[in-house]
Amino acid sequence: MWRIIVLSVGKIDPGYKMLLHSFFGGRTLGFITPGQTGELLKGMFFASGSRLKGTSLSMIFSGYNMLIRTVLGSFACVYFILYMPDSLKMDVNNTIFFILSIFMIILIFFFFYKGRVKNVIIKYFPQQVISLLKLLKDQLKSKSSSQFILLLLTALIANLLVAIAFMIVLLGFDIDTLTFRGLMAFEAAYFAMSLFPITPAGIGVREGSRVYFFTLIGCNQTAVLCASFIIFVINIMLPAVIGIGSMKYFWERESDHI
Repeated sequence: MWRIIVLSVGKIDPGYKMLLHSFFGGRTLGFITPGQTGELLKGMFFASGSRLKGTSLSMIFSGYNMLIRTVLGSFACVYFILYMPDSLKMDVNNTIFFILSIFMIILIFFFFYKGRVKNVIIKYFPQQVISLLKLLKDQLKSKSSSQFILLLLTALIANLLVAIAFMIVLLGFDIDTLTFRGLMAFEAAYFAMSLFPITPAGIGVREGSRVYFFTLIGCNQTAVLCASFIIFVINIMLPAVIGIGSMKYFWERESDHI
């Protein structure tokens, strides 16, 4: 998906080697930052003239994933609230009323104070951040409907592949979660992890959320924890280790230009 965004949306071609360096180097940065936010800096591996644009593309890359994760995660949370309210210890009517109330308050606030909020943001945010956001907005506007649908589908497929991979690992522990409830448990845990990006690479938050939601559907806690660790090693730790070479390449290239 990163390659599709860079080539199709950004209309820049840094080369296959540089794309790999940016991807793996981004994984290394994400591994040492809360909630893997360091991956947003993948654009810094591009040539100096394309770094700002590359960083905004990285934000798009993350944005599509977050959009899919939020939609599916919200749906999964609603599923658990409606069909398993006792396990979540929630009152359905009060929960829905609370969510709608918060939404209406935010909507009314922005309706009356939209201009003021915008001025405060522009005034206090660093100018580099404002420039980056403007560039991001322009790039989003420049996409066609076909590109939007393509990127959305790509993000959806990537999300489902991660979910299926986790459920396949659970099969190795004789736990069959290749069901709709298993998917809902994964998406709810995935969404919960996004809401609390407080630890490097999401360590602990990811495992805790998965153990919690998969326990609700009857899975063994130890098996879920072990499966989560296996996926963590394959999907995050190994690319981060490979990315150390990309970081070294970046530092050596920058030192040559000084």
